[in-house]
Amino acid sequence: MSDENGREPYNHYEGQPDPNMSQENLDKRIEDIKRVVVQGAAEAQQRIKRVVDKANDYWQQVQVQTTPTAHQATSVEEQRIRQLANLWSNENWRVARDLGNYMELVSWSTDEVWLASTETRWETRSMEIITEPYTGRQTSIPQPLLPVWDYELPPVVGLKPPQTRTRLEKMDEIVSCSACNGTGHMLCSICNGRGWIVCPDCKGRTKKRCTTCRGRGYVADWAPTEKKPFFKKQAENITSSVGGKVADVFENIRQQGVPLPNPIDTDPASKGPTVPCPDCVKGEAPCTCGNGKRVCSACEGARTLLCNNCSGTGKVVRHREIVRRFDLRSQTRVIGESPIPVQQLLKANGDMIYNAEVNEPLYVEAPPDGVLPDIWRPVVELVNSEGQTPEKPGIDPQTTPRATLQVVELIRMPYTKVQYRVNNQDYVFYVYDSEGREKFYADRYPARWDRIERLVKAITADLTAPTTPQPGRPPAGGSYRVPIEVPPYNITEEEDEEEKP
Repeated sequence: MSDENGREPYNHYEGQPDPNMSQENLDKRIEDIKRVVVQGAAEAQQRIKRVVDKANDYWQQVQVQTTPTAHQATSVEEQRIRQLANLWSNENWRVARDLGNYMELVSWSTDEVWLASTETRWETRSMEIITEPYTGRQTSIPQPLLPVWDYELPPVVGLKPPQTRTRLEKMDEIVSCSACNGTGHMLCSICNGRGWIVCPDCKGRTKKRCTTCRGRGYVADWAPTEKKPFFKKQAENITSSVGGKVADVFENIRQQGVPLPNPIDTDPASKGPTVPCPDCVKGEAPCTCGNGKRVCSACEGARTLLCNNCSGTGKVVRHREIVRRFDLRSQTRVIGESPIPVQQLLKANGDMIYNAEVNEPLYVEAPPDGVLPDIWRPVVELVNSEGQTPEKPGIDPQTTPRATLQVVELIRMPYTKVQYRVNNQDYVFYVYDSEGREKFYADRYPARWDRIERLVKAITADLTAPTTPQPGRPPAGGSYRVPIEVPPYNITEEEDEEEKP
């Protein structure tokens, strides 16, 4: 059976007409598909409506809660704690709003923790031998060479100064230059002592490519033409000049071994008759070098150059420099028990109790004002351990770094522990740092968006409920998921086993 245009339906797999795929069958299947789509859209609309209704029910349920009761402060300290809690809830959007007004205070207590930190500047010294050209200046008698740490060097400022070099006085020595063996001259490095180099134009061939015919050996034949206007002739000359320069660039690249075609260089034979090039023989012209060599421009044929180390004097002055390198190491120790993480404490300011450079040994028996002996003892131990030079067997102590500057700081960090209750759940938060710069820390707290969180959890649990009862398990009650009907058949094309001409 043919279609409306008189063509027979074909099987897409065999390329043969398919008798089962008639126009009537196609119309029937299209109607079935349309019916399933319309029915599925209606069911989907009903399902969305049920989802909205269910969400509205959940929202009404979570809204029906007992309004929290505001608590009044009974003392000045309690009023301060409630104000700090309100400050925390206003700064942190995750904490329940106006926490200080509605929380039920259980207890609060104050304590403190100390932060002892040291910054140690470690200095490493090394001696280097430096040579410079001899200028004729006489030197004094060299003095004995001492270890690097026995020299008094200029003081440096800061915990992390840059690298410094200090030249030792009366340590100059005049010696022969080892680079030129005291002659003051060295072989030219450009020509390797030959006095000439290979001609860069012809590469030693004494001939080079003709620029007139570009190595072809012929040029376009001249033919009389009509006189051109002045501006047109100037434009053609400029175009020809630019084209020639571009063609030369491509040719130079090709000569380096890159197989790059030259799009500007067109063969004159393709435009008309040609004649032999008058400037070359078979595309090659004699090079200006004559013998394939050029005089070295560096030594001008002398084969030698003045020595760079001694500037041609054959002597150098050798002196010694002490190189000082600095490294900064920091160490912090928490003294006392603190439920607040150390990373949070390091971001706070606290109260500076002691800050000084360690220029003399510290003693446990002599704590500074305002510091208890139990707090001062760990500080002294930290300073002594950080300023002690490690001794390693088999290593020269002159090459090991030494602590040349040490700064110690002792910070007092007060904090308050507050225990409170919200919605019959117990919480704890900490207020630390000095007054006016309070910071807060808590592992858990009443969330500001707890109602929305419960709403999302309830809807998620209902959406994930199975639509059909499973064996051995009762069906999920209250589920609003509507299954969509799936057609009982698949639209496929049957293969025709019989071959038709």
